[in-house]
Amino acid sequence: MLSLLLIKNFALIQNMELEPSPGFTVLSGETGAGKSIILSALNLILGAKAGTDLIRQGEETATVEALFHLSAREAALLPETAGPEADLLLKRVVSREGRNRVQINGGLSTLNALLASSSPLVSLCGQHGQQSLLKAEEHLSLLDAFAGQSETCRRQALAFKEISELERRIARKREELSRRQEEDERLKQAIAELEEAGLRSGEEEELKGEYSLLRNAGQRAGLSQSAYMHLYGTEKGNVLAGLKKALNALRDLAGLDGSLAPAARSAEDCYYTLEDLAYSLRDYSARAGDEPGRLERLEERMNLLQRLARRYGGSVDSALAYLEKARRELAGRRESREDLERLGAARETAVKAAAEQAEKLRAARREASERLARQVEEELEDLGMGSCRFEVRFPPPGGMTVDSPAGPLGSLGLEGAEFYMAPNPGEGFRPLAHTASGGELSRLLLALRGISARQMGSPTLIFDEVDAGIGGDMGLKVGRKLARLAVGAQVVCITHLPQIAAFADRHYRVSKLVSEGRTSSNLLRLDGEAREEELSRMLGAGESARRHAQDLLRLAEEENQRFRQGS
Repeated sequence: MLSLLLIKNFALIQNMELEPSPGFTVLSGETGAGKSIILSALNLILGAKAGTDLIRQGEETATVEALFHLSAREAALLPETAGPEADLLLKRVVSREGRNRVQINGGLSTLNALLASSSPLVSLCGQHGQQSLLKAEEHLSLLDAFAGQSETCRRQALAFKEISELERRIARKREELSRRQEEDERLKQAIAELEEAGLRSGEEEELKGEYSLLRNAGQRAGLSQSAYMHLYGTEKGNVLAGLKKALNALRDLAGLDGSLAPAARSAEDCYYTLEDLAYSLRDYSARAGDEPGRLERLEERMNLLQRLARRYGGSVDSALAYLEKARRELAGRRESREDLERLGAARETAVKAAAEQAEKLRAARREASERLARQVEEELEDLGMGSCRFEVRFPPPGGMTVDSPAGPLGSLGLEGAEFYMAPNPGEGFRPLAHTASGGELSRLLLALRGISARQMGSPTLIFDEVDAGIGGDMGLKVGRKLARLAVGAQVVCITHLPQIAAFADRHYRVSKLVSEGRTSSNLLRLDGEAREEELSRMLGAGESARRHAQDLLRLAEEENQRFRQGS
């Protein structure tokens, strides 16, 4: 619970200390005295945006500190960063330079950590809270909190976020594949063309060499034939015939003179070498003739290579490189299509799992809605609205939805929720926005907050003018309800109604004082006669107001004692 609130140099407040009761605390005072400024300061501890306009004129910083005394249950609500201490001290300093300083238990921290530490401990129910009841989108969160399904709802939102992300990825993948469809066809055609051509690295040079030979086939055949004829082509006058005769003579000489044997062997080697050459020339001459159609085929092939080279980079090697690149890109497209199939399967699985969770959530909401309706009607009966009926209806989910086996699925499940009231007998149920008056909304808010406090164990509940639109006997009922609520939770209420203030365990008056030309908001704890005087002021001037104030205090004290003894 909130043990102490310290405010320094904040708007009209120079220095202020608020020490709420563990039970029911009331703040009263004239309009404009600074009651709402205290709540604005507390909002800083709850993570609200801080502006430099909040700093008291003439000062450089504004400071708000809140000390919470934690029970074991309250400590369990907090993140580890808050520490295990029995007391939690939160501090926030706002400077004119725009810098914010946050401290948790004396150590520097972040705004997110501050919010995580304070939000489980304090529920601030301002006048805006009544208006939030008119918004159907707020009703589902209230119902889920009552049903104890807030965490399940959070998981549902995360599951839907995952589905939405998968759908975005699927859409992007489809768009990408559609955009590249024409390019894929071009790649396929290029691959087919290049594969059909059967290109080889270096082939172009080989073909050029063969083409050059074929163009000189006649001349090559004639020259090789002429060389053959001179070596071995006729019986007379050829080189080999003369060499044969010389070889025979040398062999005979070597028989007569052994020293000529090497010369005879050299002549023999020359003879056989020239003979092999003659046979080679003969074969070459036979091959050198123009193969029918070969030159035309070479020209066609060379033209094909040149055309493909121009189209795919300027050479056969560049065309081969393009072929490999095209194959890789097309394989990547196949992988993209496979990715699309995998994403589709993942989406289907995610939708199925989310729908199963949403069906369980729907069942829990249906069951909780009946309990909530009964409890709200019981609370409203205590607040003078005994004939009022309350129910929860479940429209289709709002916002973006996806199809699921259980029906349209939204970020918060398979349905929305909307509160309906029938304030008077004989009237049908209508949405709150079309039914409730300001006073009815105030009482309904108090009923819902009371139920939530019992359900979730909120340590500290702060009501800002929850008495708007009510008065007289209804003020007594609201005061009585707040006092009952304070038995299980700390309650702080800003009020203008003496009927409510009379039930408080601790009463503070907020007032404005002018000193040395400066206006300040001040806080004074009221006891005894001072409290009677404040209730008299709230009731009106005169002795009758004083007596009425005394009667209210006596009545409230008796009822509080009886209730506490009974509980």
